[in-house]
Amino acid sequence: MNRMNLVLLIDQLEDLVEKAPEIPITGRILLDADELFGLIDRIRESIPEEVKRAEAVSIEKERVISEGQQKAERMVAQAEEYAAKLVRNSEIHRQAEEEGKRILEEAAHRARQIEQGAEKYASSVLNDLQQALEKTLAVVNKGLEELDKED
Repeated sequence: MNRMNLVLLIDQLEDLVEKAPEIPITGRILLDADELFGLIDRIRESIPEEVKRAEAVSIEKERVISEGQQKAERMVAQAEEYAAKLVRNSEIHRQAEEEGKRILEEAAHRARQIEQGAEKYASSVLNDLQQALEKTLAVVNKGLEELDKED
């Protein structure tokens, strides 16, 4: 059926409503249900294939849009998660660098302390050795003096 038949069927529906007997005071009319449903069925049958396909396309379009929106939302969520991960990794990297610097500074400080301790120890040992050698030298000198006196 073509567009003209559809218009004629709608006109018939309008005539059916206009010619229906009115129930007084209620503003309602009486229609023959079989005649009304028959006309509705003929109208449905008269709907062009293009309209039916357009409706199917419209439904498919809504499905595609919905899927696209869901996919976009997932992509945004993934991007946000990735950005948060980068921030976390950046923070971990910064903390690791700070910890590395702290460990190096602590090691350098400990090395200076050990070096200073070693220098003090070496100085103390050398001072003790010097005193012992001076005492020994004094004994040697005294012994030499005693030997020189006997001659």
